[in-house]
Amino acid sequence: MRQDEGSPTVYADNNSVVSNREISNVKEKSLSYKIEMESDPGSSQTGSAVGQLPRADYIAVGASVICADKISDVTIDGDIDLSVTMKRSQVGAGTGDEAQPSSQGPTVKVITEHKVELIECLRADRFILQCAHAKDIVTKGQYWKLKNISQPEEMVTDLIDQMILNGQKSCSLFLEVLKEPEVLKTYPQLDQIIRQWC
Repeated sequence: MRQDEGSPTVYADNNSVVSNREISNVKEKSLSYKIEMESDPGSSQTGSAVGQLPRADYIAVGASVICADKISDVTIDGDIDLSVTMKRSQVGAGTGDEAQPSSQGPTVKVITEHKVELIECLRADRFILQCAHAKDIVTKGQYWKLKNISQPEEMVTDLIDQMILNGQKSCSLFLEVLKEPEVLKTYPQLDQIIRQWC
């Protein structure tokens, strides 16, 4: 924990929560302070995709909860509920996109088969990450994890792995980003690679 005054710094990935509230001078019949989370199992990071975490006083990753709340001068005459509940997300269930094994989606297959070529082409810099983030193909948590990877080649590899892990919809959106004029101008070899697929 930092020694200076002020609020502590906090980092939480897309499946985690850091609660840092101050509750003071309260006199009530009951106190209910619940944390309810919905976890998206398809967006968790594995292996080298995690990268380096930013420096912070509280770091919550991997569907975790940190409660750093301060409660003082509180008088409660009845019930107190300080509960944490986590549910798995049902988004995408039954849509046919994420419900299928990722190897069955045609765009996932194309990205997977040409992964090495894509890494070779996109590894020069971080522009592709900025494009993917601008189009909301990666979550805020995924973006920060990828951005904190020091080697562009490793970052590109992890970005492509994340697209494959996320499934057909993410791979289709990523393919559309790869076809954008700005991206093709930045990575001229990409045009020839994409022509082989389409």
